[in-house]
Amino acid sequence: MGKKKKLSEKVKLYNVILVGILSLFVLALSLVLVDKMFNNKDYYKVRSRINNIEKSKTNDTDGYETIGWVRVQGTNIDYPLYGLIHSSYDYPVNESYLWSLNMDSKFHNVMLTYGHNIMNLGSKPALKDETFTRLEELMAYVYYDFAKDNKYIQLTMNGTDYLYKIFAVNFMYVADLNEYPEGEFSQSDRDKYLDRLLEESIYDYNIKIDDDDKILSVATCTRFFEDGLNYDFIVTGKLVKPGEKVNNYRVTRNKNYEKIANLLKGDENDEN
Repeated sequence: MGKKKKLSEKVKLYNVILVGILSLFVLALSLVLVDKMFNNKDYYKVRSRINNIEKSKTNDTDGYETIGWVRVQGTNIDYPLYGLIHSSYDYPVNESYLWSLNMDSKFHNVMLTYGHNIMNLGSKPALKDETFTRLEELMAYVYYDFAKDNKYIQLTMNGTDYLYKIFAVNFMYVADLNEYPEGEFSQSDRDKYLDRLLEESIYDYNIKIDDDDKILSVATCTRFFEDGLNYDFIVTGKLVKPGEKVNNYRVTRNKNYEKIANLLKGDENDEN
């Protein structure tokens, strides 16, 4: 009986060890799958727009000049960025562009860029439409499913293609956005702007913002809210640093999204 008992205890011990090994294997496999899911190097492919800028410069006028190029993931926004040389607002006939009020081609610590939205102003924005030739498709970021799948903005300036991770999506009164500097932000202005973006964003992104992070905002007008007030819709990202992964990081809806969800009711399958 003693030998059988010892043998039984050994079998139990081996089973425990085997279960432990299998559990560790399953855990390791799960971590690998999660890493591949959220750290996919092919999640966003940079496509250089340096040559596009050079071609666009051939159409520059005394009123504006091509200073860069902007692409927004998941949209048709793949347009030149103009800088105003003076305040005449002598924009080109072609409406597929963005502009900056910086009055120069410097790479600022905070870049505010703007573009027109004429065909997609209401409270139930369309995702795609053949008439959208401006920044109408930026409004797709009000939909959570779209925001989950599209998290990058590309800015090309001064011979370099930069990539930004989106960390905030906001509505802001036009008058409030106009209060921020048109050129270089002071550290105080930058902090106030970032604090407001993070506090009022309709999503929470799994991203840490550092004091030295470069910021890019892409904004367009909207009539999403039916209160008669003028709003800008703003999608903002932070510059991807050298060696930083280009990955599919997490995003969740927060309490600020409740108002958006009420206006979109019936338009988004996963709202319940």
